[in-house]
Amino acid sequence: MDILHDLEFTVMLLGKLHISSHIVDDPEHHISDEIDCGLRAMLFGESNYAKLLVNSPTEAKENTIYRFFDEYRCNYIFFKIPDSITNRYFFVGPYIPSLPEVEYYERKAKQLDLDASKLEQLKNYYRSLPVVEEENVLFSIIDTLGSFIFGGENHFNVETVSYEIPDKRRPVYTSGIFEDVESDNSALSLEIIEQNYQNERRLIEAVSKGKLHKVDMIASSILNQGTEERLADSVRNRKNYLIIFNTLLRKAAEFGEVHPLHINRLSSAFAKKIEELCTVDDSLNLQKEMIRKYCLLVKEHSLKKYSHLIGRVITLISFDLTADLSLKHISSLMNVNASYLSATFKKECGETLTEYVNRKRMETAAFILSHSDKQIQVVAEECGILDVNYFIKLFKKQYGMTPTQYREDIQ
Repeated sequence: MDILHDLEFTVMLLGKLHISSHIVDDPEHHISDEIDCGLRAMLFGESNYAKLLVNSPTEAKENTIYRFFDEYRCNYIFFKIPDSITNRYFFVGPYIPSLPEVEYYERKAKQLDLDASKLEQLKNYYRSLPVVEEENVLFSIIDTLGSFIFGGENHFNVETVSYEIPDKRRPVYTSGIFEDVESDNSALSLEIIEQNYQNERRLIEAVSKGKLHKVDMIASSILNQGTEERLADSVRNRKNYLIIFNTLLRKAAEFGEVHPLHINRLSSAFAKKIEELCTVDDSLNLQKEMIRKYCLLVKEHSLKKYSHLIGRVITLISFDLTADLSLKHISSLMNVNASYLSATFKKECGETLTEYVNRKRMETAAFILSHSDKQIQVVAEECGILDVNYFIKLFKKQYGMTPTQYREDIQ
């Protein structure tokens, strides 16, 4: 069994979730500031964290995985690597369950005697951390790793501990560096800003390609952004950021070659939701929804794989399912031969134009049935089919049950 290989794989896996992890050698004498992404180095001017921690990691028991949190609300996981000649440990973190509230920053500023510049750096630090609201996935990864390296799930324990620094510690201020909040030159702040923009670029790229699995992994690293206190109203700050973020996601969908019709519908809906926000937590939930729905929009409506002609036809169908969508009528609108359109559509879409139209109408019908109590006749008409018996026949062909049965099954 190659323990280091398992750990290296875990480092890569956690990296996809934007959670840092490190192998640490001999922490009794030296612990690098990479463990907490430079927080204590920024606050206390100390590069060797072995001097800071009250509880040394070397006190850790064998075959025990520790979950710990510190006085900065940061969460970590660590354990001693078995079968190592020297003292080697595996650290995971930091990550946070949620962004701290305003009162937390006020308490820390008072407790640590932080000036405005230092406090802003602390806020930027939290904005750069991954938010892990549900730790189940992370714990499953660590639990699986523990089973591999400790020889089975019954051969290790999990404990929760608290790690702190001495209360007598106070921030170290270097002359000239922290005097101007607007032009903060600290390396940590610069790195955080660069990382934030890099995360945004990666998210936009993933959305533009409709890669939902990548979007979900990147999302946690984005949620803390846009919380700078540019205004006294924290909710207004978030609203302003989400307005900008909505524009970025619009561009991502545009890069994904989604027709402006669909982009405009979604962005308009989100613009309304943004202005209706009441709390910061609501804004974070809305941001998650925006990320996923724009990604799904690209996944569902991207025209990248279609020719210009078929792309126009698909957009026309999406625009109004109640219109005349027969092959004859559409070919006339597109000013092309009906036989040519039929053959080209079948080649690019894998189904005939009529089959595609019927499928889209039935999918819309299924959505209406599951989200309303409208009568079957009304649902049929809203999907462009006036003959209710024909509508029921098509619906049963696609879903294996009548519309009434489908609604009862959903309920």
